[in-house]
Amino acid sequence: MLEIRHLNKSFYAGKRILNDISVEIQPNSVTCILGPSGAGKSTFLRCINQLEEPSEGEILYKQENTIDPKYDVRKLREEIGMVFQSFHLFPLKTVLENVAMPLQIVKKMHVTVAKAEAMRMLKKVGLGDKGDDYPEQLSGGQKQRVAIARSLAMNPKIMLFDEPTSALDPELVGDVLDVMKNLAEEGKTMIIVTHEMGFAKEVSDRILFMVNGEIIEDNTPEKFFSSPETERAKSFLLRSLK
Repeated sequence: MLEIRHLNKSFYAGKRILNDISVEIQPNSVTCILGPSGAGKSTFLRCINQLEEPSEGEILYKQENTIDPKYDVRKLREEIGMVFQSFHLFPLKTVLENVAMPLQIVKKMHVTVAKAEAMRMLKKVGLGDKGDDYPEQLSGGQKQRVAIARSLAMNPKIMLFDEPTSALDPELVGDVLDVMKNLAEEGKTMIIVTHEMGFAKEVSDRILFMVNGEIIEDNTPEKFFSSPETERAKSFLLRSLK
């Protein structure tokens, strides 16, 4: 479904953030990316969705190289949705309008159809009663669920999540993770950068462990959490699971 070949990313002064990453993502799979801060996890996701321009390599989606200058990136972003750490909601729009607006602008839906689909997605994330509210009236967890609903409304084939619970108070994390668990059970293809170890162990089919811009372990959650192959992963788990 998605194939990354020899992906590299360098920033200022030639500092390399991603180093020769090659990985394939299968349909209906949940891949969790773990690793210490500064490992390049978020940059990796942003390169997949072309929010960062890779320095070298190929990203193949439906056998097309999305890094090719001739490729229409808008097609990619319609089919690969992304949910960020921050919510990026429009404060002067209602919750319903926040979810419906991309459907009207990108998919050219009539406002009535777009709002009906937006409401369906809000109900899916447990916020069917919040359509007329404004973002300032919501908790952080509710805002993140609105952001997930907005992405889902576009009917993406792949969902990217970049630490979706990192900005939330601990008591708000569970509701967001429950929504993501439901998506996993429905077979949604997801790539998730997360620090929620229990969630990664329970939901993922695959763990990618990154350090210094490289994937140094690619394993099942059962094997990764019970007997990691590298000393770096062992020390990471010891600190993370305290």
